[in-house]
Amino acid sequence: MSSNNRKTSESQKKKLIIGVSVPVFIMGLVSLFTDMSSEIIQSIFPFFIIFIGGTFASIGILTGVTNALSNVLKGVTGFLSDKLNKRKPFVVGGYTLSNLTKPFIAFSSSWGMALGLKAIDRAGKGLRSSARDTLISYYAVEKGKAFGLHRAMDTMGAVLGSLFAFILLIFSWDYSRIIFISIIPGIFAIILILLIKDVDPSKLPKSPKKKESELNQEKLGWKFLKLIIILGVIEFASLDIAFLMIRSLAFLGSELIYMIPLLYLLSNIIYMILSPFTGRLSDKIGRKPIIAIGLVVLLINCIILAFPVEPGLYSMILIVVLFCCFGFYLASVDPISRAYIADLTGKNKRGKAYGAYYLFVGLISLVEAVIFGIIYEMFSYTIAFIYISIILLIGIVIFVLTDFSKIMQKDS
Repeated sequence: MSSNNRKTSESQKKKLIIGVSVPVFIMGLVSLFTDMSSEIIQSIFPFFIIFIGGTFASIGILTGVTNALSNVLKGVTGFLSDKLNKRKPFVVGGYTLSNLTKPFIAFSSSWGMALGLKAIDRAGKGLRSSARDTLISYYAVEKGKAFGLHRAMDTMGAVLGSLFAFILLIFSWDYSRIIFISIIPGIFAIILILLIKDVDPSKLPKSPKKKESELNQEKLGWKFLKLIIILGVIEFASLDIAFLMIRSLAFLGSELIYMIPLLYLLSNIIYMILSPFTGRLSDKIGRKPIIAIGLVVLLINCIILAFPVEPGLYSMILIVVLFCCFGFYLASVDPISRAYIADLTGKNKRGKAYGAYYLFVGLISLVEAVIFGIIYEMFSYTIAFIYISIILLIGIVIFVLTDFSKIMQKDS
């Protein structure tokens, strides 16, 4: 990085917009437009797959394969971005690939074709995510707040995308036309990401005194990888919202299917509102309690979803509450876990840390989603949600009982 670029990035970090640095805010806008594009599609995607001949099992396969590909690539690019000491090329390339590919899902004639296009879209996400998270951590004044606000803006895009899709459904747009129009916000995202400057972590200001634990963090040793594995198990046990959307049909009845995009929108609004709050709170009281509470809320959701219901006023109120709780879970776990990883790694190795995290999640998420979808299809929703609840409970117990600070001390 040249001295001029270095001065530019430092001055950008000092300038604040709603409490975060300019680059973090711009990356938030990029995520807003990208997620708006994605959620125009996602809010109707499970039903689009069923419409073109898919099943619950194929939704599980599609979710598992695309998420696995995305996370494996996050892992690979996390290591590469540190090795090459470059972040921006991965970020720009990833956003461009995703935003120029996913609108063409509209022309899919089978769920297999949709899988191929969705895989390319998720590959773009895999290219950008680790490098983007690393850039956010470099430009952050307070990491919890930065990740929280970034996630809130991302979710604001999801809210706008879901609302836009719902409005188009009211005007009798078909699924294909709704999906293709997602290209418009995607173009805005591509333009904005070009404004971000890359960062060389070796030229960032260093603290006067470096603790032994901080020096150790740069090694990214086996003990730290144990932490990554524990966080990965938590991700493995998470519930994909596509299955929550499908399960909600039993609570609402087929005549109220148009309500599901609104429930999806509601969960994103809760997520958007709470993400900055949970981020700031985690800066004050620690990451672990916030994550643990969010996981317990998800566990309660999964247990409730395992029970049979009949459509009616009670079940309608209950499913609204469950979608709100899902938004709370996302706000408590998603941005906080990324800030947690930044806390426990040195600046020069954050790309590797995020890479290891996403790589592990990618390798196990394929199996989890496929198993859940097959159980849902071949047996019942009850067995599927009992299965995910058991795995989630095990993950929560391991997470709560593990002292991460001692792990780091032992590694040093």
